[in-house]
Amino acid sequence: MNRKFGGGRPPTGTPSLAWSGVVVVFSLLAGASVVHNIYKPDLTLPPVEAASTPDRTVKRLEASPTYSSEPAD
Repeated sequence: MNRKFGGGRPPTGTPSLAWSGVVVVFSLLAGASVVHNIYKPDLTLPPVEAASTPDRTVKRLEASPTYSSEPAD
């Protein structure tokens, strides 16, 4: 009677790292599937014409007073 709480199955050890990785990937994919079925994001790409227009970020940076090339007084 060395066992205080009785018998039971001996511990089987931790699962392998490969199985843990499979479970993690499956859980992430299942969670993403549920979220995308609820929220249904708009994943459409912009038309090609929008990509061929001149870059507007350069104009915005040049017009911004924060990025002026003149030294501050």
